[in-house]
Amino acid sequence: MDPNFTKLSAWLIVIAGLSLIGWTVFSSYDFFMGKKDFPQVFKPAEQGEVKKVQQSQEIAVLPKDSTEAQIFLQNQAEKIAMENISNIFPEETIFQFINMASWTAFATFLIFAGGQISGLGIKLLISKA
Repeated sequence: MDPNFTKLSAWLIVIAGLSLIGWTVFSSYDFFMGKKDFPQVFKPAEQGEVKKVQQSQEIAVLPKDSTEAQIFLQNQAEKIAMENISNIFPEETIFQFINMASWTAFATFLIFAGGQISGLGIKLLISKA
């Protein structure tokens, strides 16, 4: 093979790997500085209207049997706890955090892949020097 072609292709491989790393870093900067929204991999389900209608129609009636009453009260306590937790941590915040974590994992993969690609180009350059 022509040594100039090998050297040129090795430099193109190095540049491709470094470009992948650079694009990932600049995209991450834009996402974390709020210039762009994170990619929406996970989205909350839209149940707002259905939830409001169900809450307004519920009437609490305590069953006469003590076992059923205990289960009923436990279910009510769980429901109240879930409502309070959703007030502290809104759905949007949780999904935004999950989307940030998924982007971080993907960016880590891209940076690793860019490093491997550049490493192949560098090995080609060294072997043909």
